[in-house]
This record gives sequence, C-alpha cells and structure tokens, in this order.
Amino acid sequence: MTERAAENTGLTALIVEDDQAVCDLLRRIVESQGYTVVVCPTAASAKAAFAASFPHLVLMDWMLPDMDGLELSKTFRASERGKYLTILMISGKDSPDDIATAIAAGVNYFMAKPVERRVLDIWLSAAAQQVRDCLQREEDDLALAAMQKELVDNNLQLEEALSRANALAMEAEQAYIEINQIFKTVAGGIILVDKHCNLLRSNDSFLKMAGVTREKSQNRKCYEIFHSCICETEACPLQQIKKGEKRVEREIERVSRNGQNVHYSIVSTPFKGPSGDLIGIVEHIIDITERVKAEKSLAESERRYKELSLVDELTKLFNKRYFNTHLQLEVERANRHGHPLSLLLLDIDNFKHHNDTYGHADGDRVLARLGQVIAESLRVNDVPCRYGGEEFTIILPETNGEQATVVAERVRARFAGEIFQPTPQDTVRKTVSIGVTQYRAGESGQSLLERADQNMYEAKQRGKNQYVLK
Repeated sequence: MTERAAENTGLTALIVEDDQAVCDLLRRIVESQGYTVVVCPTAASAKAAFAASFPHLVLMDWMLPDMDGLELSKTFRASERGKYLTILMISGKDSPDDIATAIAAGVNYFMAKPVERRVLDIWLSAAAQQVRDCLQREEDDLALAAMQKELVDNNLQLEEALSRANALAMEAEQAYIEINQIFKTVAGGIILVDKHCNLLRSNDSFLKMAGVTREKSQNRKCYEIFHSCICETEACPLQQIKKGEKRVEREIERVSRNGQNVHYSIVSTPFKGPSGDLIGIVEHIIDITERVKAEKSLAESERRYKELSLVDELTKLFNKRYFNTHLQLEVERANRHGHPLSLLLLDIDNFKHHNDTYGHADGDRVLARLGQVIAESLRVNDVPCRYGGEEFTIILPETNGEQATVVAERVRARFAGEIFQPTPQDTVRKTVSIGVTQYRAGESGQSLLERADQNMYEAKQRGKNQYVLK
C-alpha cells in the first residue's frame, strides 16, 4: 500500500513497544493517520511521556521488558484523564481468555501479532471514532462540572442575597438586583419551587427548555410545564430534599416539541428563608444531549469491536480465529472429562461455478443464507463457525458421531430446500457436502479437523449433497 502524506489531526499517539521492527511499522501506519507519535521502548519511559503530554491513543505490547503491559494499562486508566484514553494492545496472546483479561485491565481494542497493515488500519479507523467520542465526552464533562460549580456558587449567592433582603430592609433593593443578575447570567435553566411544587420563579433559559411563555408559567406547578418520569414519585428532588438531602442530582429524558429526545441534568439544592426554614428548592437544569449521544456512540464502538474480534461479518457466525481457539478448549474438556465431542465440516457444492456464473455478490447471499440455516439448526451450546471461503465448521460438545449425523442431515436438508433466484430467469438450489467425525481420546484438534476434511472430501466423491461419518 502506498503511503500518503497525512493531514495533522492535532491528536497524539503513544507507542510502547521494545521490538524496533514492529515499532517502526506501527509508527509509519499511525503517522499516516494524522497522529503526532511518541515512541517508548519501556513502561518507565512511557509513564514519563504520558505524564508530560497526555496522548489520545496508546498502542502497547503486552510483554514489556520492565512491566506487564496490563499493569501499565491499569496505571494509565487510574490517572486523572485515564477515562478519556483509547488503548490498543498488540500481542501474540490472542485467546478469548487473554482478550477478556486485557479488556478487564482497561484495554479498548486488541490485535494479535504479527501486525497486518490492513487489519491495523481497520482498528485505527474504529479507534479514531472512539478518540473523537472521548474528546467530546471530556469536553462535556468539563462543561458540566463548571456549570455545577457555578450553580453551587450562585446558590450560595442567592441564599445570602435573600437572607440580607429579609433581615435588612436597607439592603432589600440591592438583594433584588443580585437575584435578578443571577437568574439572567447563570448557564442553563434555573427555577425556584416551593414545598408544594409551585413555580415561584424561572429564567428565560428554563422557559425556552419547557417551551412555554412567561405568562403561561404563572401560577403553575413545576411538573405541569416540565414533566418527566420522576415527577410525582419518590425520586422527585423536592421529596428527597424534604427528607433531609442536601443535594440531589438526576438525569432525565424528555421529548421536545419538535419530537426530538432531549437529555437533561438536574441539580437540586434546598432553598431556605432567613430563619433557616425550608421554603422549597433551587433547580439548575442543563441540556446534556450531546454528552449522552457521545457516551452511546462510545458504547456502540466498543460493542462493535467485540463482535469484529469474534464474528464473521457476512454470515454472523464465529470466525476462524474463534474456531481454532474454541476447538482446542473443547478437545481439552473432552479429554479431561471423557465426554463425547463431534465436529462437522461443510462445503458448498459447485460454489466456484456459481460465483463464476452469477457473480460474487450473489455468492455472498448464498453464504449468508447458509449461515442463517446453520444457526437456526443448532442448540445453544453448539459452536457454528465460518472456516473460510465456502467452508463452515460446527463444534458439537457432548455429542457422539451418530447424534452428529442428525445435525448434519438437518442442515443438509434445510439448505437443499432453499431456493435462490440470482436472475429473474434463473431459479437455483444449492447443496452442501458434510464431513462428520467424532473425537478420539488423545488426538489433537488438528487431527480431528483433518478427519472431518477427509470425510467431507469423500462425500464430494460419492456425489455431493450428503454427509459421511467415519
């Protein structure tokens, strides 16, 4: 692939890798994505670089000369800005247990060595979205924290102003001015509500959020003009403050007048008179819709990554990597407990001819439908995988060879009954040849797979559209 000059994104990446060849490869690829790259061969130097300049993306090896990569990931995550960091671990360890351990240590993405440029480009593209989501979330968190601090400060000013107004008649006019100033300048909506939910006062920002005029807000209950799922329930901030809470934070979702879902953060504090008696509450309301969207986008990116690591995108079955790892686990379990284990290897008959005749796009439709047929024909604990091309495998735990032929026949018959129409004039039926084999104590997973492959080949020789068990 030809390298191109990348536009600088303003983002920084930290590469922690002691293998110089791998390090050089990673640096070239990451820089081509527009990152400013800092390279460290050890965990100690990586910590210093992290402290000196916060990176947005970290690519690290699991095995480092002076520290386990998982411990370094935990160290980064424990830092003040660790929750806004995107971490990609590149390692020779790639079993499902290894991936789960890395994710538990704070790793977002996991890629097996040796590094492939095409695969790394895919992960960097996925990571780029997560980096952007983290930047948005950090920006929103900082803004929300600043607004909440401002609310606390303003509430103190408001209480002091009201206290002076009631205690000292000479300061009444000044206090009134201060209250007006607070209502005009505070970020977000702000309202005063008495102990009976009557709306005493509100600023223009709140009225805009509620979609009402000031005239229509007069002599109304707060829940009548800004209703949410917590109104008139025990979760209502007013009810909580009446019970002695000093500060109540809630997040709600409302449908705006234009039909859009809008998310708000509401911070409520007591509103007291000069003698300290509770008059009602002060509520500060902030629109956090963009922050919620960023969090959902981040969660979706992480969910999609986990699927890409284990699932074939076309057929929605497990991929070859998952098959190789899981077959070994099932072989070890069968040896340990003496339980039966069977394996099916399926191959679509005359698939090359179909592709040559009708094109690869229609061939993909055949592959996708076979994936659905297989998934619909199995038990919960069976493991269907796309092995590669038009070959599929099914791991059948707790299943002997005769029982496995029942599954094989079910899949064969259902798929043979499928009708495909690659062109308006052509109606096509496809079939599969299936090799069925039962695990023999002490043999390897590779040996089990080879016997299944031999049986599948014999099914082809016998005329196709059948299974062979040996």
